[in-house]
Amino acid sequence: MLKSEFEKVVLFLRNKKILILTHDLVDIDGLISCYSLRNFINLFLKNKQVVIYFSEILKSTTSFFKKITESPCGFDFEYSTKIDISKFDLCLVLDTNNLNQIKNKDELLNSKIPFLFIDHHHEQKKNINGNIFSMNLIDEKYSSTTELILDLFEVFKVEISNPLKKLMIAAILTDSGFFNYGDNQTIQNVSKLLNGNIKFQDILAFLEYDIDISEKIAKIKGLQRVELNREGDYLIGITYVSSYGAAVSSMLLKVGFDISIVYSKEKDFSRVITRAKKDVCLKTGVHLGKILGELADEYQGNGGGHDGAASLTSNVEQSIIINKIVEKVKQYLLSET
Repeated sequence: MLKSEFEKVVLFLRNKKILILTHDLVDIDGLISCYSLRNFINLFLKNKQVVIYFSEILKSTTSFFKKITESPCGFDFEYSTKIDISKFDLCLVLDTNNLNQIKNKDELLNSKIPFLFIDHHHEQKKNINGNIFSMNLIDEKYSSTTELILDLFEVFKVEISNPLKKLMIAAILTDSGFFNYGDNQTIQNVSKLLNGNIKFQDILAFLEYDIDISEKIAKIKGLQRVELNREGDYLIGITYVSSYGAAVSSMLLKVGFDISIVYSKEKDFSRVITRAKKDVCLKTGVHLGKILGELADEYQGNGGGHDGAASLTSNVEQSIIINKIVEKVKQYLLSET
């Protein structure tokens, strides 16, 4: 990202009371990018008026959070679970550029408080009241939002403590699927953060997560129900589960599918989670984030993501959405063959 873009935003942050928040069901990248940004603002701008808010945290993130807080990390992990947005001068929304993924969306919009997106997902270019569009820091070349914050530290030559380096490595690893969805730059970013005082194996230990029986059952049921679609040499797997859709979608790639589509029905909406192998994206140009983002616009839903990982929620009949996704995916696969 250009230095001038960072400079414009940092200048705007001066002397403001800032709220930092991220999407619901906070993952490790959402968690760490928030803490990393607050640390940067504290150090570079000498601004202590920064509050982090989390709504609901994923089980795997909670496990990670528990391990790092119990270790002698020496890092401040304070955050709020209740906030009054109207008391802030500015809101920074991290790891998403879609307000439908924010629990406090209505409160934010009604507060008239200006907000910026800082994110690494495919950008849905929409004019949203309150969003200072010209200052958004959105670039999908990063495999994680934490890497975008890492560039911020580097541009302004702010030193990163060893405890924070460990956390940033963990975030980059998990959001890149341990480099499966990353590139050479992703590996280089982790290399920058490693040093003689940081053991890579210690970070992996923080990320160990015991899969509970409900997740195991979801994966088994997902495999039992999977429907195979073949397009030339490419295999598309479609299945449904009541929970753990992301885990099931990733698992389908591991067992041999090139693209996976997993859907579930919630009380008021349906959710679709998709994954694609990196080499398939590179060979065919398929971009699941763009496909699901377009369908979200078409059916007034909420969707988007990366080329190889994306999701969509909507109130439309699931069969319609699934058929549309498969149709658009096949257009890419056919053009390659």
